Amino acid sequence: MKRPITIQGQELVLVPDLVGPVPISEQHQYVESCPATNTCPAIHVRETDIEEMRERYPDHPVYGLWHVLIKSGLVSFKRTLQVVPITGDDGYYIHCDLGRAEYSGIYEAGFFAADAGFSLDEALPIEASLDQLVLPEHEAKLAAELRFERQMITRQSWSYLAIVLVLVLATAFGVNFGLATIYARAHQQVESKTAMLNSLQTGLDKLRTTRLTEVPNNHEDLERLAILWRQYPNIETQGDQTLAGGDMMLQYNTDHGPDSVPQYPWVESRYDPKGIVTLRMPVKRN
Repeated sequence: MKRPITIQGQELVLVPDLVGPVPISEQHQYVESCPATNTCPAIHVRETDIEEMRERYPDHPVYGLWHVLIKSGLVSFKRTLQVVPITGDDGYYIHCDLGRAEYSGIYEAGFFAADAGFSLDEALPIEASLDQLVLPEHEAKLAAELRFERQMITRQSWSYLAIVLVLVLATAFGVNFGLATIYARAHQQVESKTAMLNSLQTGLDKLRTTRLTEVPNNHEDLERLAILWRQYPNIETQGDQTLAGGDMMLQYNTDHGPDSVPQYPWVESRYDPKGIVTLRMPVKRN
């Protein structure tokens, strides 16, 4: 105790620790080194012991005695009283009940201050070689160090949360921008096709209201327009046009190069390297 030893290839110092509740009058002197489990209450170490060992051996981490023994599986929770002798009549003890550690303490001259009914004759000595010992995950630390670690964890958590929020906002902005672009393009196509339909409807209305010596027949032109419309959904007219204009000028955008230009004998095509195809479709004059 309180001098360098080697466990699992690491040099360290063991100090007395306390299993179970700390007396109220001494709580300000202790710091928790291991939280409670289903088989053992919390374990505490006196801060002055940590500071003293660090001053004496600055390059050696500090661990509590019972913390190491319990981690190494050398404490039997089924035995009521177990001791770690320091001299013939002095040492450290741990009391267990119903398969769980209850508390630990110091006995001197064979006397147990916590319970006068305890006897060394009934105690089970814990004897272990250094190669049987296993180090806990964390060494004993001062209360200020534990508070600093908790603050760092809290700051990291807030940092991660802020990063996640920024990513969510950026993704939402990108999706919103993409949807707005798609909507604007679709709206433009709808307006173009609506204008074409209105133009066609206007021509039909004129046929119904105007007496003509010769009834116009644009059936063939309408079929050709329907063919182009089905093949190129984004086709648009160039301005307001009617079937009575002699020629209809149409255009659409393509990403497939000159191969997407229609090859119908009844339409003239012109491809622009920018991806714009212009069509001139002669309309039958009536």
